[in-house]
Amino acid sequence: MALNLLRQVAVAVALVVMLWSNLGGGGDDDENRAPEMYTAYPTAFSPAPYTFAVWAPIFLGCIALTVYQSLPAMRHDSRFQTLGWLVAVAFLLTAATAYTPIGISNAVITALVIALALAYVTAARAEPQSTGFAWCVRIPIALFLGWCAVATILNGCQFAVSRGFPVGPVAAALLIAIAATAGVGAVLRWHELTFGLVLVWAFWGIVAAQPGASPILVAAAAGSVALLGAMAVAWRGAPGAPVAGP
Repeated sequence: MALNLLRQVAVAVALVVMLWSNLGGGGDDDENRAPEMYTAYPTAFSPAPYTFAVWAPIFLGCIALTVYQSLPAMRHDSRFQTLGWLVAVAFLLTAATAYTPIGISNAVITALVIALALAYVTAARAEPQSTGFAWCVRIPIALFLGWCAVATILNGCQFAVSRGFPVGPVAAALLIAIAATAGVGAVLRWHELTFGLVLVWAFWGIVAAQPGASPILVAAAAGSVALLGAMAVAWRGAPGAPVAGP
C-alpha cells in the first residue's frame, strides 16, 4: 500500500529534520531556547555536561531504527503500521525542542515523552520480537524514552528557576527518588533493562555536577541500588531471548 511507503518516507524525513535541528542547524542564542536553558537556568537537578553524551547512542539508535523500518521487507510489516507514525511524531517533536522557548518547551517535551511511551508500548507488544527488531527498534526507543523522561524533569526545574523558584539539593533528591521509583516500576513491568541503565547514568551525572550535596548523593545511591536490583529481577524473569531474524 502507498500508505506504508509514505510511512517509511515520513520516518526518514523526520529523522533528517531532527538531526539537522539538534546537531547545529536549529535554535539560536536566545537563553530561552534549548540548549542554552541549561546554563541560563541552573538547578541542582542539572547533570554534568558530559552526561548529555547519551545523545550520541540515542541518535545512532534512531538512525538504526529508521534504516530498519525502511527496508523493503518492513514496508508491509504490521508491527510498523502504528509504530512508524509514532516514531515520526517523536522525531519531529525532538526537532521542535531546538526552537521552543522555555514554558512552551515544557509542553513540547511532555508531548514527546507521551509519543515515545506509546511507541515503546507498541514495540514491546509487537510480535514477533526478533533480534533485529529488539536491537534496532525496541531498545533504541527505550533509551530515548528513558532519557527524555529525565529531560522532562530537568525542563520543569528550569522553568521553575526562570520564574524565581530555585531548585536546591533537597528538591533534586526528592525528584531523583520519584524518578527511581518510576524507573523500578518500568523495569519490572516491561523487563527493559535500558530504562534502569539510562536513569543510573543520569543520577550520577547529577551527583557529578553537585559533588558536595549529600541529599543528592544519598538519593542517587539509593535509587541506583533499587534500579540495579529491579534490573536483576527483570533479567531473571525475562521471557526467552528473541529469535533470530528480521
